Amino acid sequence: MADKYELLAEHYQKTYDLTYRLWQQRNRTFLLLIAVIAVGTILTYRPTDANPLIVAWVAKLLDINESEHINELRRSFPFALLQSILLTVIFYLMVNLFHRALYVLRNYAYLGALEKEIRSTLLLSDDDSVAFTRESSFYWKYHPWLLSTVNWVYVFLLGLLLFAFLGGRIVGDVSAGGVLLVLADLAISIPTAIYFVGYAVYTLQLDSQSTPHPETHPAEEPNNALQRNASGGR
Repeated sequence: MADKYELLAEHYQKTYDLTYRLWQQRNRTFLLLIAVIAVGTILTYRPTDANPLIVAWVAKLLDINESEHINELRRSFPFALLQSILLTVIFYLMVNLFHRALYVLRNYAYLGALEKEIRSTLLLSDDDSVAFTRESSFYWKYHPWLLSTVNWVYVFLLGLLLFAFLGGRIVGDVSAGGVLLVLADLAISIPTAIYFVGYAVYTLQLDSQSTPHPETHPAEEPNNALQRNASGGR
């Protein structure tokens, strides 16, 4: 039977592997969300340029070559419905990003606390060993200060694109007099905005070197494993 040292080390490695996979998934979700918002924003602010491209792409996908059928497709294509679908997809991705980002931050905080427990169990001294400090003290010792601003940049860019799209959608539907579309936009846009604010607040709050671990006293050294950049960082 494995002793407690082997069990701790194995548990640490499995937790790290899980966290790394979640980190990769979070980054892919972030990039996909940016891409979908970008497409939705182009459709909202430049429909005369974007709509023909969409019709051409759909015609090619459906193997429609006759100009008469392409013109009919252009007249009947449900662009408003497409934007509503994109709005729903953005809501789903925003909720997904919120969930995964918090999970990653909690896991890195857990890894930092676990490293401290393992080092204490192995009676390792800070003066002569760096074992099991990868996600805590060693990480911060070689952490460039510029990386601390990356999460702010990502949150700002995501928020700028998101609210530009949501605002454009609502203003456009109000101008068109579509009451039902405006209500549908608000029903999806408000929860999306709430989840974005939650994502931004928790990411910037937890993703901080000065954030103490819940189990430590405020006067004690904070858990430095909490900072992980919002998208492209660790």
